[in-house]
Amino acid sequence: MKKLTFWLLAAFMTLGFTACDDNENGGEAVETISGFYTINGGNKRGKIPASLTAYDYTTGESIKPLEDAFFAANGIALGDGAQQAVICNGKMYIAMYTSNLIWVVEPETLKIISSIKPDGDAVSPRAMAAKDNKLYCTMYTGYVSEIDATKDEITRNLKVGSNPDGIALAGNKLVVANTDGMNSKNGYADNGVSIVDLATFTQVEIKNTKFPGNHSTEVASNGRDAFVVMQSYDETCKILPIIVKVAGNTEDDIVKVCNGTNIDVWGNNLYVIDAPYYGKAENITYKVYDVNSFAEKGQFIKQTSGSDSEILAPNGVFVDPVGGDIVMLSYYLKADGTNATQEPSYANIYDNAGNFKKRIDCGVGARAVTFIHEKIAK
Repeated sequence: MKKLTFWLLAAFMTLGFTACDDNENGGEAVETISGFYTINGGNKRGKIPASLTAYDYTTGESIKPLEDAFFAANGIALGDGAQQAVICNGKMYIAMYTSNLIWVVEPETLKIISSIKPDGDAVSPRAMAAKDNKLYCTMYTGYVSEIDATKDEITRNLKVGSNPDGIALAGNKLVVANTDGMNSKNGYADNGVSIVDLATFTQVEIKNTKFPGNHSTEVASNGRDAFVVMQSYDETCKILPIIVKVAGNTEDDIVKVCNGTNIDVWGNNLYVIDAPYYGKAENITYKVYDVNSFAEKGQFIKQTSGSDSEILAPNGVFVDPVGGDIVMLSYYLKADGTNATQEPSYANIYDNAGNFKKRIDCGVGARAVTFIHEKIAK
């Protein structure tokens, strides 16, 4: 790796970290966001490995956006099937589904610290949530694994539902989306959600019989209110998803909010993308709802057709937890109007009023965003 590349990455993320415990040390500090990484899943069919793209708020530039920042820092490929990255205890953890690996790296430089290799029955990491120096990672074989972030070791595994994917904190509980994703032939009949009590590390599984045909996939939370995307497909393979709020441990506590394909939560705002399968950009909606009343508040981004502000094929919405900027991930489109899944994707940045700020190119298959927190003394 060239020294200049390393210096740029180090300068880009200097002091950036996210603490995953609830206690802060020392005196007063102001929290800000110094930048973010996009987690690019790559494309296994096209033999394109996963990658990371780094963006710096201060300079307004990405560090060689179409170059894998992980490879630049370490000289090796990230691997296959990158899903998500979470920063905890001063380290960043990257879940690699296909490679069955969790990388542990320095957030400032992306230099490898260590790796965690799941084994036994609990393998194939998907999504993560963090609290009190512990990570909780869904394993697609049917488990949630607890990881001690002070030792970078898996300490225990909890059996949950079939093929769990999304996971998020809701108070002292975890909400887990059990997709039953490997069982499409049975109509995803074994899907639902698991509610994991962190104090006892036990779970209550709620089967999804309330919304037949929809299977749980993605979870988002503001730390208190948890929402789940439940997807289904009609005979033309059109996505017909709904968004539900999970307010307790019974099926009656799962309440439909609206239709939608991707979500994020910031404060009392629920951001919802509703994107029909291979639908035209003008038919996609970007609405914000109140987390309590479910009242619609309007569109959360402003677009001009044919300009960089336009989202062509959305693949996720992520809200800066400090300033409220909105990062939208999207594919470019091929000449036939389908998603260019083997070409670089892009991220559009909007302010919290929905005004377009900037577009940056990312690696192939950008699927998640990890914001880099920073504490600055007043």
